[in-house]
Amino acid sequence: MKKIVIIGIGSRGLGYAEEILVCGQDEIVVGVVDPNKDRIKKVLQLFPNIEKDMIFKDWKDFIKKKRNVDAVVIATQDNMHTEPAIACADLGYHILLEKPMAPTLEECKKIVEAAEKNNVMLTVCHVLRYTKFFKKLHELIHEKKIIGDLIHIQHFENVGYWHMAHSYVRGNWNNTNKTSSMLLAKSCHDIDILRFLVGKKCKKVHSFGSLLHFHRERKPKKAGEAKRCINCAHEPKCVYSALKIYMRDHFDRGWRRWPLTILTNDINEDNLIKAIETGPYGRCVYECDNNVVDHQVVNLEYEGGVTAGFTMSGFNIGGREIIIQGSEMVLRGNMNTNEIILTDFLGEEVFRININPDGSDFHGGGDKALVQEWLEALQTGDQSKITTGPRESWKAIRRFLWRKNQG
Repeated sequence: MKKIVIIGIGSRGLGYAEEILVCGQDEIVVGVVDPNKDRIKKVLQLFPNIEKDMIFKDWKDFIKKKRNVDAVVIATQDNMHTEPAIACADLGYHILLEKPMAPTLEECKKIVEAAEKNNVMLTVCHVLRYTKFFKKLHELIHEKKIIGDLIHIQHFENVGYWHMAHSYVRGNWNNTNKTSSMLLAKSCHDIDILRFLVGKKCKKVHSFGSLLHFHRERKPKKAGEAKRCINCAHEPKCVYSALKIYMRDHFDRGWRRWPLTILTNDINEDNLIKAIETGPYGRCVYECDNNVVDHQVVNLEYEGGVTAGFTMSGFNIGGREIIIQGSEMVLRGNMNTNEIILTDFLGEEVFRININPDGSDFHGGGDKALVQEWLEALQTGDQSKITTGPRESWKAIRRFLWRKNQG
């Protein structure tokens, strides 16, 4: 039996715990680390046999125990990955590490070196590589060579207006002083998937982006001095109203999952209203402490001359779209509809594929497939089974971290 401890029980940590329960054959979560008692209770509901002395508020207390553990899931905040990852590697624990690996080039390097020095299997959670959608695109480009030579990719991450407001204006990833940049926090999935689809090193990159909308100068006049949606005169007409997003668009329509679970552990109308009245998720989006960009474009050139353009924007309905141009044909993909369409240069449709995601997560079944692969690697000890190991993640993102370090 493989024994696993989960460090950090936010939405991602809890999600991985649920996938381990569903996908695991001979694996069990035997410990949990989080300062929030309510979050720990959720894991105990899944794994009621966790003993009291394996429940910790701080990862340092867990490290001191040096218990008989095979692996850990590290799903703390972005800027809290490095120390526990290195400490767990030094103890020989195999690691499932939430993306991004770390916010800086030096920290990423230290994690990679610690994993390799201690010969532990480290998987970074770039879950898009595990989806049927992107696997099929990779197959069509490289194995079936259906488009001829790959020339250019245009990839769009439509973050979604409410997701932008929830996570990157009001939420945990809204300020680079507390976490990582938008490109890392949200879009390292997409930078990684471009490398996966191209299959070569990135030679050159340049990028533009800004915080154009979500700041005080853009606040509607009718909102006046209101700091919260709950007492704002403009609220009924505000696209980004917390009452609209959490109550009218989610709770009133029967939704009981993320993002509501971020506002309260016990989802009901009273608790949600209280969270909107008093917590960070009820703040006016024009009065927050956010500084991450709300839109960004990145141009990339890879070895061999293939180019890619990436667009991240928070002003849309959400979902990923991609256009892949070859020397003979064009592929178009949409993760909202789970469709891949091949057309010729006259725009005539050659074929259309409907992808059926294997799983109900928010990443097209990628979460489930990631956990399945990781658990298999734990059972066999075969590091070659890991798709997104430390070196691969390092190669995918290091040029962007290097560029950031250069200012």
